[in-house]
Amino acid sequence: MKCEKYKKYKLSVMKKEIIIIFVILLVLCAGTWLFVRQVSSQLWEQSIRTMTESIHQGVNALNMQLEMDFGELKAVGQNIAKADCDELVEMMNLYHSVRKDVNIYLNGNQMLDDSRKSDQALIDFLEETDREQGILDAHSSSVTGENVFHIFYRIVLADDTPAYLVREYRAKEIAAQFTPSFYGHSGFSYLVNTSGEIMVRSRHRNSNKTIQNLFDIIPAKENEAQVIQQFRDSIKELKSGWAKFYDHGTGVVFCYEPVWSDSGWMLVSIVAEEKILVQTNSILWKTFFFAGGQIILVLAVFAVFYTGKMRENAIHTEELEQALQAADSANNVKGIFLMNMSHDIRTPLNAILGLTSVAQKQTGSRAQIEEYLKKINASGRYLLNLVNDVMDMSQIENGKMILKEEPVYLKEIFTDVAQLMSYRVQEAGLSMEVAPVHLEQEIVWADPMRMRQIMVNIIDNAIKYTPAGGRISLRLEQTKEAREGNAVYHFCCSDTGIGMDREFLKKVFQPFERSRNTTASGIAGTGVGLAITKGLLELMGGSILAESEPENGSVFTAVFPLQAADQTLEQVKRKESVQTTTEETDICDIKLPDIPDTKDLQIQETDPPAEEDAESPGYADKRVLIVEDVELNMEIAEAMIGMTGVQIEKAYNGQEAVQMVGEKPIGYYDLIFMDIQMPVMDGYEAARRIRAMRREDGERIPIYALSANALAEDIENALQAGMNGHIAKPIDMAPIEKVLRQHLSESRK
Repeated sequence: MKCEKYKKYKLSVMKKEIIIIFVILLVLCAGTWLFVRQVSSQLWEQSIRTMTESIHQGVNALNMQLEMDFGELKAVGQNIAKADCDELVEMMNLYHSVRKDVNIYLNGNQMLDDSRKSDQALIDFLEETDREQGILDAHSSSVTGENVFHIFYRIVLADDTPAYLVREYRAKEIAAQFTPSFYGHSGFSYLVNTSGEIMVRSRHRNSNKTIQNLFDIIPAKENEAQVIQQFRDSIKELKSGWAKFYDHGTGVVFCYEPVWSDSGWMLVSIVAEEKILVQTNSILWKTFFFAGGQIILVLAVFAVFYTGKMRENAIHTEELEQALQAADSANNVKGIFLMNMSHDIRTPLNAILGLTSVAQKQTGSRAQIEEYLKKINASGRYLLNLVNDVMDMSQIENGKMILKEEPVYLKEIFTDVAQLMSYRVQEAGLSMEVAPVHLEQEIVWADPMRMRQIMVNIIDNAIKYTPAGGRISLRLEQTKEAREGNAVYHFCCSDTGIGMDREFLKKVFQPFERSRNTTASGIAGTGVGLAITKGLLELMGGSILAESEPENGSVFTAVFPLQAADQTLEQVKRKESVQTTTEETDICDIKLPDIPDTKDLQIQETDPPAEEDAESPGYADKRVLIVEDVELNMEIAEAMIGMTGVQIEKAYNGQEAVQMVGEKPIGYYDLIFMDIQMPVMDGYEAARRIRAMRREDGERIPIYALSANALAEDIENALQAGMNGHIAKPIDMAPIEKVLRQHLSESRK
């Protein structure tokens, strides 16, 4: 009887437990369904935001390009409007050397240069328009047959003749600027006018090359007429937004945004819904597995692990919050960096464009034009320094920075840097104290260029943040400490500048960090100098320390653990005197400190000018082959190298260069300057084929890379391909002349 009662009791308890479990399962399933539904909605909204942001970035890129180009046309137009006929022709010829795609149309239908053919569609448009500036829709050029569009700016010449400055763009070149890179490169874009006619189409595998109107993509049978009409109205009224349509049962998402207020164009990006849902479904499946695991876990060990699970969730939440804070911090740093870079790039660009316009007006003063060109050159070098800083930082972060160690005289490096920076110190209105140097081991193994770069960066930072009248002190000493058999050296730079608070001191060596931004402080630069310095020191096994207080200056101490070299000072000097041109040119020279703001730009020689030789080297009997596919780059290289007196021949790709070398007699070419990225055959392959030729000069003819590929791996690739060395663009005559002196002078002996 008791047994029966016990069984009934157990059965009743089991029924209750089953009901409880069922209710729990029902609640969990309902909660999971609601959660998945909410997550799906949020993921879809996030996907749309991703597309919208991507198209917005593409629009911004096009708008910035058009804004700069209209600004350039306006600046040029204001200058040439004051010129008479002869001056106008001369100024436009000068301008054509820089902008071959810009022309003047007189009265809207006659080109200033009669030798050029006019695009009939452009002439018809200019005769009818009354706008001061604008954009002509893309069309097939009657001159080249290519798909082109134009921007124009109206001016009135000195003789009251109306004219238009017109710049031509090839549609296929503009297309590359707005091809989206989201969702595995599955999206593609069109530039359309308000009628939906396609002006420019992206070079993408999914882009339909046959349709002429955007609305032809949307099947009327599969989509509601009201939705299609709303989309047409949005395009016609130049509104931003997105819409979803169906094509053969497949969802397609359109995102659109207007481009340039005067263009009447829209940028429309298109991506298949399934590409968006791939990411969404992946997250949802993970969510399902996670939810299922949670249900099983709750049913099996709910009572035992409840507290532990809550603790685990709390830890997970904290980690997510930390990750979110880190992401927000990274985004803030990125935003500040982009803002600073925008300012620091536009400053020298303002000098380059402004001084170019001014120089065009100074046709009668050669001395003044030469002064302007010097300042333009200085601004260009400043831009190059910005690029080099970012490249150095990227190489350090990616672990691709390579140190080239050799025996060096450490005291001489310190002395040279102090002398180099003394010019900057004086220019900034500061004084500098340099302590005497006494080292037990003066000859060490080190990378001399990077050692100089570290010292220059630290001193330059002190100069930037020390007001006029302040003082900078430098000291180099060897400590009694030893690390793994290496001697330890301290380079110390102290200043009486503005200092830093404790909070900023913690992040002073992080990339793109500055205590005050460029606009507020007037201090230019990318904010990576100290980060590069720290990275280089860590590559050497060293470190850097910073001590500072607000308004009480700063002290930076770089710690170098360096191996002593078993060589005498005379041996080091002798090695430096016979150093090969390849070693001199395979890595760029040390970058000079940042130049001041270009509005107060003054040219300051940082090194005393070298004495010129008593007589010219005389290369008139030498022949150099230049291999370059870009016409403008070829023109620059030919002009600069041709100033040395050598005979120049030209090839426009690697295959053409190989053919020319093979067809000429042995010893015909004395030297080859080779670009790397070229059509048909690149420079690496061309160099390998020349080296493999069965002729006496195939292995010995000097070949130097002359390329904008300037990373350490690019230099190594050039040497592996059989080249003698690498010279980075933009072209500098100093390494060019070193190469000519070494090879052409030796061949004369």
